[in-house]
Amino acid sequence: MNVFRVTPRGFCLGVVKSIKMAKEALKQYPDKNIYMIGLLVHNKIVVKELEEQGIKVIDDWKKSRLEIIKTIPKDSVVVFSAHGTNMEVVKAAAELGLICVDTKCEWVLETEVLIKKYLQDDYQVIFIGKHHHPETIALTSIDQNNVHLVTNIEEVELLNLDSDKIFITNQTTLSILDTQVIYNAIKQKYPQSLYKNDICEATLVRQQAVLDLDPNKIDLLYVVGDERSNNTLKLVELSEQKGIKTLRIDSKEDIDLEDLKNIETVAVTAGASTSSIVQNNVIRYLEALEIEK
Repeated sequence: MNVFRVTPRGFCLGVVKSIKMAKEALKQYPDKNIYMIGLLVHNKIVVKELEEQGIKVIDDWKKSRLEIIKTIPKDSVVVFSAHGTNMEVVKAAAELGLICVDTKCEWVLETEVLIKKYLQDDYQVIFIGKHHHPETIALTSIDQNNVHLVTNIEEVELLNLDSDKIFITNQTTLSILDTQVIYNAIKQKYPQSLYKNDICEATLVRQQAVLDLDPNKIDLLYVVGDERSNNTLKLVELSEQKGIKTLRIDSKEDIDLEDLKNIETVAVTAGASTSSIVQNNVIRYLEALEIEK
């Protein structure tokens, strides 16, 4: 069995920075309680490691982050995720006397700055994103009256904007193909609109690497990453659209030998929040296998 390593794959610089900042907080505030609101990055293995090192994780989808922040004891440290955080939550944390460590990805910050710029110029902003994703929540909360979320063509049809000034941007971890389809629908409805594709570079190159795979040469693709990682799930979708049998796994422990029967070439890629250790364990495991034909 041949094992093909898709390149690039795994950790992006934004994830590396966020994890580093969380670990530095542990060193900087050894005598304080440190809380993580939501998941720092969408990878349960990474989050568990940080939890084992002393960070208290609060990930309650039934409560808003504003509700959660009010439960944290004063003088504690709160770590905000790489995906960005609602500014109302950041403001509340400061007012409650919490020490804030904001690990927001620079690409998300760039999108935030861009949205604010166009809002100041009296534009209506259409944001292509995913419902309930922390990045989408953070960026649409900038101005809930003038930033309009769409997640599909049906929601584009429901838009009713009476303005000559419309700006379109998007969540940084979306599918290249899906985003283009939605953008085309918006552009057809509002031909005067301006557009800036803000899918981050790390997402773009990882998706393009999957799109470049030859389905005639790859029998199976493993995508190593968490089920809550949007960029991981988009790699799975794109591969399946290419006609490649694709399986998402968290780690090598999820590999089922039955899936590898009659497989000549297996490829491996990984989401941007998957560590090198985890993905390399998968690759080494596959390379060591001797599958009976």
